[in-house]
Amino acid sequence: MEIKQEIFEQAKRIYRETLTSDDENILSEMCLSAYEELGARLKEEISVESVHEKFVRAAAVLGISMFLTLDCSDVDSFSAGKVTLKRRGSGSLQGTAASLRNQAELMLAGCLKDDGFFFGTVKP
Repeated sequence: MEIKQEIFEQAKRIYRETLTSDDENILSEMCLSAYEELGARLKEEISVESVHEKFVRAAAVLGISMFLTLDCSDVDSFSAGKVTLKRRGSGSLQGTAASLRNQAELMLAGCLKDDGFFFGTVKP
């Protein structure tokens, strides 16, 4: 199976809610975008193949995050393993999407290029 299809199938397994065919098409597109985004952010010395399983899981989670950001789903809650997320309004949904994005990035910690963010102190 091609990796892009693996990512989409993994995203559907994680999301675990019934999707309309339109929602499936949108989730598929978001998974493709996640594949491209994370692939572009991998460190030069790391290939998708060398971190295949981790990459598939992270891209699936990022794809779900992107899908939720679009707010195109009628789902009020979904479960992933022992974690259940419930919608309480668009702000909560945006927070959930941001949390999933962060989780996807953490899943590939050490594999992604530095995004240039730096905490520092300023001396008076």
